Amino acid sequence: MNLCYHVPCMDRTVPFLNACISFVAFITALSLVVYMLIAFITGMFDVSLVMFDTIFLSPTERQAIFNTINADFLHNIAVLLILMKAYRILVEYMRFHHIDIKFMVEIAIIAGVLELLFNSKQYTDDMRMILAVMSILFLAIYAFRYDALSKASKDSQKLHAKVVKKK
Repeated sequence: MNLCYHVPCMDRTVPFLNACISFVAFITALSLVVYMLIAFITGMFDVSLVMFDTIFLSPTERQAIFNTINADFLHNIAVLLILMKAYRILVEYMRFHHIDIKFMVEIAIIAGVLELLFNSKQYTDDMRMILAVMSILFLAIYAFRYDALSKASKDSQKLHAKVVKKK
């Protein structure tokens, strides 16, 4: 008898809670996009200012500054790529109410490799080794199990479509 009493309540509560979770994911995705735009615009502005400041410097001084700018600029672009993948994960979650494992493996590969390329000085030798091993491991999973990852993604989307049609 108690079970029958709680079912109508659950029929109303679960869709409401799902809508709340989708709203939070939407706000998070929107905040991520705004952050990416601001970071990109301010980064480009900072690089432009530094480039204009080097006009009257000697070529050797200018080259030293550009080497630093290049490393910072490329690291900022790399972070932007990671944030775009994170945005894609949030959008997929909002659409299908699950996280696509293929995107998670991709972001794990990208984040590890980019940190090793552009920010390795910040890590100890052990941490660099862990990042390298994890990146290689995820790359192997992605390379050798790509078909399974794609199939799981498509199956999940088909299941979601069936659920939506029943409603």
